[in-house]
Amino acid sequence: MKKLSEYKDEEALDILADLIEPVSAIFADEEIREIVNKNKGTRAKAVSIAIKRHKKEVISILATLDGVSAEEYHCNVLSLPMKLLEILNNKELTTFLALQSQNTEEQSFGSAMENISEKA
Repeated sequence: MKKLSEYKDEEALDILADLIEPVSAIFADEEIREIVNKNKGTRAKAVSIAIKRHKKEVISILATLDGVSAEEYHCNVLSLPMKLLEILNNKELTTFLALQSQNTEEQSFGSAMENISEKA
């Protein structure tokens, strides 16, 4: 697996585009956000919850990082922990994931296109 900083130009855009949706879906899970942002558990617990609740997204992330489609990606009980440890030990990737978890925590109070005018 390449480091995120090794992807350049259009390849970097493609990787980012492919990672945003599954990562956002995982970090939309309130329990995972609490573990990551508020230290209410271990990383292993967050990973376990992600694997149980967000299988499709986890496979999508692993496949993207391995450069194959989700349909082509295969893992087993032995390869999955090694791959997840590789991700957790990748500082750039964990920083990206942490930033994503902070972004999904913020809540909007209205439409970004909403017209706000002051009433006298």
